[in-house]
Amino acid sequence: MTVADQLQAAIHAPGVTPLAFGLAFVAGAGHAVTPGHGKSLAAAYLVGSRGRVRDAAWLGGSVAAMHTLSVLVIGLAWTFLSLSDLIRMQDLTRWLELAAGLLVVGTGLWLFRRHSHSHASGHSHDHHHDHGRRPGLLVLGASGGLTPSPAAFLVLVTGLFLGRAGFALLLVLVFGAGMAVVLFGVGLLAIGGSTVVTRGARTHAALRLATRAAPLLAAAGITLFGAGLTTVAAIQLTA
Repeated sequence: MTVADQLQAAIHAPGVTPLAFGLAFVAGAGHAVTPGHGKSLAAAYLVGSRGRVRDAAWLGGSVAAMHTLSVLVIGLAWTFLSLSDLIRMQDLTRWLELAAGLLVVGTGLWLFRRHSHSHASGHSHDHHHDHGRRPGLLVLGASGGLTPSPAAFLVLVTGLFLGRAGFALLLVLVFGAGMAVVLFGVGLLAIGGSTVVTRGARTHAALRLATRAAPLLAAAGITLFGAGLTTVAAIQLTA
């Protein structure tokens, strides 16, 4: 039995099972570990924007918040507004993936413009980067959490049907916390690696060049990745 199946069984069981919250956390962490959930984008953004620990926390938190909101809105619409009569879940997911891809493209272009301006002016605008970094973090986080996990969605819908909406919502919140912890950890690793390279750049010319090019390369990579996500989603929608 998979973790998702165990969560479904927990919804049917009487009372509030503490083990269910542990399973929800593990399921959320596992969901974040699977390919295509923004880990590479998060790392690229934090390296390219010279992020700090609090930026990694903001990114992980925004993904979790957006994922919880997405599951909640779609689950309520699916259960009470007959959304299932209007669109198949597969098609809805593809539309959300298309929107997420466009958000990523927008974030990448915004980053590229900021860093291009910084290079052209000849200095880094560190103070302004501190204040201007957060909008990009939130948009990238929103794109990462826009498409809901099928497991979290089924848990919420099942809870709504069984009259255990509060318990189901708590499980979805814990699921999002599991995602946030994994992405926060990825962010810390990216920041740590970037710090090591930056320190080495003080004595190595090649590393110094790499640190100067990293922001633009990260912005270009994010833009291309978003373009790929958008293209794939568009092809699937028209197939």
